Amino acid sequence: MVKKVRISTLGPEGTFSHEVALKYNKNADVVFANTIRDVFESVAQENADFGIVPVENSIAGTIGQTLDFLTLFKLKIKSEIVLPISHNLVGFCDINKIKILYLHPQTYEQCELFIKNNTPKAEIILTPSNGKSAEMLANSKDKNDASIIPKNAADIYNLKVLKRDVQDRNDNVTRFFVIAKIDNERTGHDKTSIAVHPRHDMPGLLYGILGEFAKGTINLTKIESRPSKGKLGDYIFYMDLEGHKTDKHIAKSLKNIKKYASVTILGSYPRKY
Repeated sequence: MVKKVRISTLGPEGTFSHEVALKYNKNADVVFANTIRDVFESVAQENADFGIVPVENSIAGTIGQTLDFLTLFKLKIKSEIVLPISHNLVGFCDINKIKILYLHPQTYEQCELFIKNNTPKAEIILTPSNGKSAEMLANSKDKNDASIIPKNAADIYNLKVLKRDVQDRNDNVTRFFVIAKIDNERTGHDKTSIAVHPRHDMPGLLYGILGEFAKGTINLTKIESRPSKGKLGDYIFYMDLEGHKTDKHIAKSLKNIKKYASVTILGSYPRKY
């Protein structure tokens, strides 16, 4: 009997991560986790074959925890998935009567103008996930409570949609990573993510690192910094670049960068955009 694939993702059911998990493998057993850390732990401890985690949104920006845990747990990015995001206001009363909104922090950031213009007096109660927002609203006894959640969560919890597509921009998308113990072989249309931790702060440090990519004619598609969790002012640079880690020019540039910093390859995977 073939073992069924297990995917860990942020729960409870009805999150965008849940939607991505089903998109990645509709026949998998989905294991719901309470936090992003729990998703990483589940894969690291081999309680799941893959994990689905959000990494950045086109409105709200990067999910810093995901970057931090990629270096902490030493798992690999096996794939990236870009999901169009549609938020829906759900509840039991007219919009102008809403007193409480259950919201995931990312949802709040992506719908801030709508909330300000339509429910400015509503109390915001932050939740750990969109699925939890839906669950809390479904269990609420107060008819003036509402939430902003994915359409699939509204369907799962039988919640009435008061207004569709309430995100502040229609081109709202979120990028997710599929994480696993190993990444992918070269496909010829790849992206590689790395974490670069400089050994010493010195003039021209970043210029030297970026110069190695320029000399190798490597296109960097993203660069940002995160605190190293050590001393103040000590940062790790997270970079995405076009190509696979086994490509000769990329391998050479990564080797050259090691004279400036430690380099962790977070994964090479098929590029989706």
